[in-house]
Order: sequence, then C-alpha cells, then structure tokens
Amino acid sequence: MGWLDKLRDLFSGGPQQPREDLEGYRRVGEEVFGVEVELANSENSRAKAFLQAAKVFQVMGDALLRNVLPGVGKAEPVPFVTQEQAESWFGRIPDLLVAARQEALIPESAKFQLPIRLSSRVEAVGLCPVSHLAGMRRAADEVESLLRERLEHARLEVEQYKDVLLLYEEARTRRQAGDAIVGSLLNGRTVPPDSHEDAENQYWVTISSYMLIAQGLVYPDVLKSQAREGVQHSKLDSADVWKVTSRYARRDIEQTAELSQAQSELADFWRAHTVTEEEREYEHTVEQLLRQSVIREVGYWFTRPFAPVWRVTEGPVQIVGRVIQEGHVFVWDYGKTGEAGQFVTQSSFLHVQDREYSAESNSQNL
Repeated sequence: MGWLDKLRDLFSGGPQQPREDLEGYRRVGEEVFGVEVELANSENSRAKAFLQAAKVFQVMGDALLRNVLPGVGKAEPVPFVTQEQAESWFGRIPDLLVAARQEALIPESAKFQLPIRLSSRVEAVGLCPVSHLAGMRRAADEVESLLRERLEHARLEVEQYKDVLLLYEEARTRRQAGDAIVGSLLNGRTVPPDSHEDAENQYWVTISSYMLIAQGLVYPDVLKSQAREGVQHSKLDSADVWKVTSRYARRDIEQTAELSQAQSELADFWRAHTVTEEEREYEHTVEQLLRQSVIREVGYWFTRPFAPVWRVTEGPVQIVGRVIQEGHVFVWDYGKTGEAGQFVTQSSFLHVQDREYSAESNSQNL
C-alpha cells in the first residue's frame, strides 16, 4: 500500500475491506433464518432468547453493511471501524445458534449464560466517520422494526413485561439524542468533535439495551434476574481506591515513589467513574471463575486503575457474552477518567515499561 493510500485510509476511518469478504460475513447471518424455521415450534423460552440475540446481531450487521454489499446499488467505501464492528457482530452468531439448538433439545444444556450482551465496542481511530454513525442509526432502526410487534403485545401485559418496557423507554430516549446529532451531520452541518463521540455513545447504549429487550420479550425472566443481580453490592461499591487494582500493580507501586501519586490519581479516577452493570457482571464472573480455578492473574493493565489481566488456564470460559479460549488473556479496561470502559481480549498482550496515570489513548498492551 502506497503512502497516499495510507493517508486516505487514515481520513476515511481505516483500510477498505474487499466486498467479497463482507458478503461472507452476511452469509453467516443468513444461517439464522434456517434455525428460526427449525425451532419455530419450540416452547423453550431460553432457546428463543439465544435465537433472538443471534437475530439482533444479524440485522445490525446487515444494517452496517447495507451500502457496501452486492445487490444494493453502487458500492460505497466502508470505514475500518464499520468492517470490524460488523465482523464482531456476525462472529457472535454461530455460537448463539449452537446454544439455541442445544437448549431446545435439552433444557439448561447451553454453555452460555443469559442475557447475551453486545460486549466490547470497536472504536474509530480519531473522529468517528459520519457513515459509521449512519450505519449505527440504521442498526437501531432495524432492531426496532424487529421488536415492534412484540413490544405492542408487551404493552398489553405491562406487569409481566415491566422491566422490558422500562428499559425500552430509556433506550428510546437515548436513541432520539443520537438521531438529533446524526441528523445534523447528514444534513451537512458542522458539529463539534465531541458530538460525534456523544452520538456514537448514545447509539451504543441504545442497541445494548435493544439486545436485552429482544431477549426479555421472549423470556421475561432474563431481565428480572438481571434486575435482582443489579442491586447486589460488589467490591465496585467499596470506597477503597485499590478495589480493582491488581495485587501485582499495588506491590510494584508500593515499592516506588509513586505511592502518593497513585492514591491521589486513583481517588480522582473513581470519583469521575460511573460503575455500569456490565462492569459489575464482569467482576462477579471473574470471582466465579477464580473459585472454579480456571483463570489466573498474569499481570495488570497499564492504565488506571491497573486492573488484573487474567489468563484462561482451563477453557473455554464465557464472560460478558464472549467466549475466551484456553491460553488467551482478558481484562476490563476501565477507560479514561469519566469515560466508559470496555472488555479486551487477545491471545496475548504486549508488555510496556511504565504505568500510565493520565492516559490520552487506549492500547491493548500489558
């Protein structure tokens, strides 16, 4: 690739994916229809929830790639962030179809826990491309269309679907906030860079809620159990600034002149950080996996709050909707001060020499 191509990629959101590769992702999604027909007469609500989650990933992935696939007119360039996000969503589908079939055959046999979540978001390099924001809006549109009929039925049985309906009202409000920003962008108006990020965040929260709503509409207990778990306290509720810091990080910090600085900066970090239910679920699952002796701590993340990095010693294991293979490592990156965190996993992480107290960018290095 020449330097002009690299420069063009930088400003368009990354390298362009061959259309035939993107079509391959879409064919994976088409497998959902076959399983829908196969399980049409199943009365197993858990199986239906797994299938609904797969269907949501399918329609969102199709929506992201709508303007770049064969049969939809003139091809348009697709930003790297869009490629990666669509691939991530389509990649979740096969495991969910397996779970749906297993659950329909033998109740409680699926290895996944409900509810299924979106897991980590693919971040754009620099300013989020307008075309990607438009794709996220299309994804929200398609999921709303998918759920519309079931939502109308749920409104007739408010008590049974109370948690679903309340979550939908929150998601709908956030969706409108994202639409307002993207509408301005698509009309050619200039908005501050922060507005791009805000729109992306609003859409992500919206479709994350839609994923839960989709499962709750066919299996209401899945949101009821989540609500019960959500009020449970965990170490994230502690006032201790070291509450999720790796024991190795704390040992290293206490052996240097950084101790006072670390305590002060960790206190600042937690004052600005809003703990999410996904973070609670992550920490709760880590504790369960430790009790099962299937993971071990192998290091720590290089940015605040220096969370433990875990290696799967006996797997695969499932955490926040992702399946992590034996030998792979994972961590919860709590993000920059005041921003949302994300789940990160790879076969291995690189090493860096220094702890970073005021990160200006995230990296997948250990």
